[in-house]
This record gives sequence, structure tokens and C-alpha cells, in this order.
Amino acid sequence: MKIGLLPNFTREKAFDITTNICNELDYLGSEYCLLKCHENSFKLERTKYMVIDEMLVWCDVVIAVGGDGSFLNAAKKAVKYDKPILCVNAGRLAFMAGLEGDELKLLKKLTDGEYKMDKRLMLDVQLLRDGKVIAEDFCINDVVLARGTKLRMTDINVDCDNKRINTYRGDGVIVATPTGSTAYSLCSGGPVVNPSTESIILTPICTQSLFARSIIFSHENQLSIYPDESSTNSDLYLSFDGEETINVRKGDKIVIKKADRTAEFIRIKPDEFFDVLNTKLADRRV
Repeated sequence: MKIGLLPNFTREKAFDITTNICNELDYLGSEYCLLKCHENSFKLERTKYMVIDEMLVWCDVVIAVGGDGSFLNAAKKAVKYDKPILCVNAGRLAFMAGLEGDELKLLKKLTDGEYKMDKRLMLDVQLLRDGKVIAEDFCINDVVLARGTKLRMTDINVDCDNKRINTYRGDGVIVATPTGSTAYSLCSGGPVVNPSTESIILTPICTQSLFARSIIFSHENQLSIYPDESSTNSDLYLSFDGEETINVRKGDKIVIKKADRTAEFIRIKPDEFFDVLNTKLADRRV
């Protein structure tokens, strides 16, 4: 088995955990590589170094080391090359982590093929301006349309299959996958949805309503979110999986549907989703 390692060295524990992963893979006799930009950081004899595209063509499996943000970034790269990903936690909660940093002996199950594959629904998101696509991305967690620096509420329309669902007055809206239901959507009062469920979750952010709640749509539905023409706040921004934001103008429309691809997460431990959820959140009393 050939393994591509994508660590996030901004995480305090990531370097030591990555070194331990390399040592364990050496012991197991597996081939592995790191990005060429990390060549001067490691003194491991069997390590290969490649640029990202070369690595993702070469490897069979990607191992990401970091927190959930690191995993999202690595998973979106892996998806483009149809590579499954195992996430090793070097952060805090890390809902997507398949292993913790002190569980690396379980990598033998990976190299022996003793694991399950969790296929995660992704969103295909397009930002349209004057009928043309000006930005497009695939999201594993969520897409967010929200106000910027101006402390004004905004009015955002939501359509489902070209029929108006509601106009939300507040800070914005989140459209999440089941994987992303434990991220920003949960913090905004949204439901926890098992990632094995194929659905799309809409959660308003700080809405001015006694009755506005999250809505769970079918994976077959197509949603459109866009600023209402009457809104006085034009300081709106679109974010794909919490990455760099794009300014959204009146007249723009964000079209969201199930993607034609899935993210494949490797699960080595027998823990089920709600076991992980309870363990991760127990100390936070959520």
C-alpha cells in the first residue's frame, strides 16, 4: 500500500504525530511520501517527497494529520483523484478523525485492509452572476452565506426546486451536509444528522423569528439562496467549507445540489457515529 501524508504543521502535535506515523509505516513495510516542501523538515531514510498532484496520482490512500479544517482541505484534494482518506487527530474535537495520535498501532489494520469505507455526501455549489457561473466548488461540510463586517441584519431568500421556502432575516444561512451537521450548523442550533444519511440541511443564523428552525431536505432537492432585493445590507459573503470568502451582490444566486462524487473516509475503529459524537462532546457539556 502506498500512502500520501498531508500534515498540517500549524498544529502543535502534528510534527511529532507525523514522525510517529512514518516510523510505524516503516515498521509495517509500507511505502509513503510527504510533500516536497517538507523535505528539509524530516530526516527519514525511506520517505519519498513529491508535489501534491504527483503524490495524489501515486498513492493508494491519503492520511491527513491535523484538525477538522486540515481534514477538509486534504479530503477535497483526495476526492479529485478518487483517493480515500484517513484522518489522524492532532487538533481538538476533530469529528472526522479516524484515529487519535496515540492509536497509531492500529495502522496495521489499514495496511492489512481491515477497515470500512464511509462514503460522505458532498455538495456541488455554484455562484451565478448575470446567469454565468463565477465560482464553483464541492463542499464536504457546508456552504455559508452571511453578513460581513456591517452589524446589520440581512434578508436572504431560500428556494427549493424553484419554489420559495422562506425569506430569512438575520445574519445569514448555512447549507450543510450530514458530515457538516456537527460544525457551524450545530453551533447555530441545527440538528445532528448521521453522516450515513443522504440529506441537505438548511440552518438560519441568528434569525429574527420565533419560529424559524432548520429544515432537512432530500438529497434530490436543489436549493437556491440569494439576497432579497429589499435587503438594506449588501455586505454579504459566501464561504465554501470555511475557506476564503467571496463577496455576493444583489442579483447573485447560489445554487446548491448533491454532488456527483462522494468523499471516502476510512474507518478503522468499530466506533459508530453517535459513540464518536458523545465522546467528543462529553467534556464540553453540549
